[in-house]
Amino acid sequence: MSASIASDSSGLIRIEGELDFTSAVSLRTDIVDAIKTQSGDVTLDFGKVTLTNSVGLSLILVAARALEGRAGSLRLQNVPAGLQSIARVCELEDWLATLTV
Repeated sequence: MSASIASDSSGLIRIEGELDFTSAVSLRTDIVDAIKTQSGDVTLDFGKVTLTNSVGLSLILVAARALEGRAGSLRLQNVPAGLQSIARVCELEDWLATLTV
């Protein structure tokens, strides 16, 4: 399974493909590196994610940590229903909702 990110100067980071434990290894690094190039808010877009499990939630947490102590907020868009269900089980549903645009 494979996944990738694409980012632009506006702070939008698009996550594409299948998120699993194998693809998460490189995605974690890629997301942190992409965040380092941003100076303001960052939006993770899950619109092109075709499959996810708890790895998707872990990637959101990685992004949130990468933004700690910096100017700018984390926002999410097109969060898959399955990822929302996992957040509910982990009692992170309210937190996830505060990030979703």
